[in-house]
Amino acid sequence: MRGEIPREVTPTARAVGVIPCPDYIELWCNVVRQASARALRDLPAPPAPSLMPALSSLIATEPPEEATVACGSAPAVLHHSATPAIRELRPSLHQMEEAFGQPFSIIDTESGETVYAAGGSLPVDIDQRLALLDEVARRARPEIVEDEAPLCLLAIPLAGVVDYAQLVAVATFVTMPVAEEADIASAARVLGVDAGRALRWARDRRPHCPQILLRLAEATHERLAQRRTIARLSAEASEAVAHARDTYVELDLLHCMMRRLHVADSEAELWQETLRSLGEAIPAEALALVAASDGEPVDVMVHGHNPLTDGKLIELIRDLQPRKGHHALALNRRETSLATWRTPVVRELASVPVVNGDTIMAWLVAINHRGSADGLGEFGTVEVQLLESIASILSIHASNSRLFRSQAELFGSSVHALTSAIDAKDRYTSGHSDRVARLSVRLAEHMGMSQREINTLYVGGLLHDIGKIGIDDQVLNKPGRLTSDEFEHIKLHPQFGCQILKGISQLEKVLPIVMHHHEAWNGGGYPHNLKGSDTPLAARIVAVADAFDAMTSDRPYRPGMPLHKVDEIFLDGAGSQWDPDIIDAFFAVRDDFMQCVEGSAGTCSDLPLDPAAWIA
Repeated sequence: MRGEIPREVTPTARAVGVIPCPDYIELWCNVVRQASARALRDLPAPPAPSLMPALSSLIATEPPEEATVACGSAPAVLHHSATPAIRELRPSLHQMEEAFGQPFSIIDTESGETVYAAGGSLPVDIDQRLALLDEVARRARPEIVEDEAPLCLLAIPLAGVVDYAQLVAVATFVTMPVAEEADIASAARVLGVDAGRALRWARDRRPHCPQILLRLAEATHERLAQRRTIARLSAEASEAVAHARDTYVELDLLHCMMRRLHVADSEAELWQETLRSLGEAIPAEALALVAASDGEPVDVMVHGHNPLTDGKLIELIRDLQPRKGHHALALNRRETSLATWRTPVVRELASVPVVNGDTIMAWLVAINHRGSADGLGEFGTVEVQLLESIASILSIHASNSRLFRSQAELFGSSVHALTSAIDAKDRYTSGHSDRVARLSVRLAEHMGMSQREINTLYVGGLLHDIGKIGIDDQVLNKPGRLTSDEFEHIKLHPQFGCQILKGISQLEKVLPIVMHHHEAWNGGGYPHNLKGSDTPLAARIVAVADAFDAMTSDRPYRPGMPLHKVDEIFLDGAGSQWDPDIIDAFFAVRDDFMQCVEGSAGTCSDLPLDPAAWIA
C-alpha cells in the first residue's frame, strides 16, 4: 500500500512557483521558538502555505501539538506531525543536492501535488508529466522525463529510500550554455515556464551531460537505498542491545562492525576481522566463513579450533545446503546424536548464508558450543540472529563495494570524457592534456611529492585546459598567429575552466591548477599576475609540462621545436617565466619527458586514474 502524504504546498503555490524567503522564515521561526501555545495565534503570518515545510524543518525545538496561524485569507494549521515524509526524506534530499549541486522538489504522483517545493529551483508544469512520473515511481528507476535542449527534467523515484513509494524527486538541469532568451525559449515552452525566468535561472548554471546525469542518478538512488537498509539494520541492532544490555553484551559487536566498515576495505581483511570479533561474542570453539563460487562452497577461513579439515567442512556445508537452502540452520545434540549424523566431532553447528540478491556469497558457521562438554551449551535464537545480522552487514558491504567501484568508474569515465571533449574542441592539440598530466606526474615524482599530491596533479593535468570548451572555435583553431583581441579571448580559458568544475566537490583540489597554470614566476602571467611562490606549486609544475608539450608539438603554423631549442628557452626562462627549481627538475628527467612525448613505454608511460582516491 502506498502511504498517505500530508500536503505541504498548495496547488496554487505549486502552479505559481512560490519560493520561500529564507531570512523571513528564520525570523518567523525564532518567534515560534519563543512563543507559548496560547500565544501562537497572535504570531505574524508567513507569506504563503508553501512555507510550511521549510518552517517545520527550521524549528529545532518541539512545537506545540497544534498551532493555528493566519495565512493569507484563511488560517493554516501547522501540526507537529505534519511533515513525516519530509522529515524522513531530508537526509536523502541533502545527499542528492550534494551529489548534483542542485535542489530537488518532491512530487506525489498519486495526487499530483508538490509535497516539497525546493527553493532556487525552476518550477515547471508537472501536471502534463504526471503519467511519466507515475511510471518512474512504478519502475523504481531514475529517468530523464523531458530532454529539450538546453534543459532536461530528471526524475528519481524514492521507492526504497522512504516508505512512500509514490514519491518522485524532480529537478531541472541545464544541458548546454545559455546566453540569450532565444537559446532557451523552445525548452521553456515545452516545460511550461516563462522564457525570461528560465533564462535568469539557467544563465549561471553549469551544464550537465544528460547521460552522465542519468548514470549518477542511478548510482545515487542505489546508494541511498543501501544506506537506508544499513540504517534499518543499525536501528534494529541498537534496539536489541537496549533490550538485552545486561544479558547479551555480545550484540555490541554489531555496532563495532558498523563503525569499522569502509567500502574500500579488503573483503578478505573484513571477513577475518568479522570472525575474530564473532569469536568474542559467540561461545563457539570455531567460527568459519566458507566462501562460495556459483553457489558451491570452495574455500574456508577459520578462527579458533576447527575439529574438521577445510575439505571436510566444505563437504559438510555441501551436504547441508539442500536442507537449509538460503535459510539459517541450527543443529544441537538432539540432531547430532542420531545415527544418521556422519560428523560426530561436530556436536553443535549454526550456519547462516551470506546472500547478495539470489546468490550465496558465503556461509557463516559456528562449530561446537564452548559449554557443550558438560551437555549444557547449545546454539539457539540469539546466536543465529547475531550471525544473520552479521551476514546482512557483509552482504550490504559487498553491494556497497560494487556501488563504490561503479562510482569510481563513473568518476574516471567523466574525467576522461572531459579530456576527450577538450581534444575534440582543439583538433591540433589532441592528446595534449594526457601528455601534460603524465609529464607533471614525472616532475612531481622526482621532486618527492606525496601520492595524494601526485593524484591531484594527474587529474589537474588532464583538466587544465577544460576552459577551452568556452573559447570560440574560430579563435582556438585559427591557422596562424592570433590578434591581440583573440589572445585576450584565449586568456579567459582558466576562468572558464574553474566555472565549469567549481560545482564538482571532488575536483575542488584541481581548481588552483586550472586557474593558475599560465602564471609566470616574474608576475607577468595570467589571469592574476601572481609572482614566485604565490602561484601554487602544482600549477607551476603543470606550467612547465604544458610549455614543454606545446613547444615540442606540431602546430598548423609551425612544426614542433627541436629539443635543443626547447632547452635554450627553458634555460632563458628559468627565474622569469618558470620556477627555476622545477626547471632543474625538468633537466633531471628530460629523457623521461621524451619518452612521454614519443609514447614509448617507460617511467613516464600511461598512468591509471585512481578514482578511489577522489570519492572514498
